[in-house]
Amino acid sequence: MAQGQTKLRRMVIGSAVTTVVAVIIAVLTLAPMPSGGPAGSDKIYHILAFACLAFPLPLVRPRWTVWVILGVIAYGGVIEVIQPFFGRQAEWADLVADGIGAAVGAVTGSALSRYVMTSPRYRGS
Repeated sequence: MAQGQTKLRRMVIGSAVTTVVAVIIAVLTLAPMPSGGPAGSDKIYHILAFACLAFPLPLVRPRWTVWVILGVIAYGGVIEVIQPFFGRQAEWADLVADGIGAAVGAVTGSALSRYVMTSPRYRGS
C-alpha cells in the first residue's frame, strides 16, 4: 500500500473512532442521570470520556493536537449549554474536567504517535 493511502486510511479510522466516541458521549451526557454515586465521581467520567474523544486524531495527525484540544473543549461547552434542555444541569466544573480530559487525551495521542513514527520497527529499519 502506498504511503498516501496508508495516511488516508489512518485518517479515516481516526475520524470514525472520534465520531463514534462523540456520539456515545452526547448520548451519555444528555440522558437523564440517576441520582446517587460518590460526590465528584462524574468529573472522573468527564475526564476519561473526553480523553478518549481527543486521543484518536492526534494519534494519526500529531500536528492537529492544539486544534483537537480546542475542538473537544468546544464540544464539551456545547453539551453543557444544551444539557438544561434535556433535564440535566450545566456545570462549569464539568467543562473544566472536559478540558483536562481533552488535553490529556490529545497530548497522549500525539506523544504516542511521535514515539511510534520514530521507532525503527515502524520505519522498517
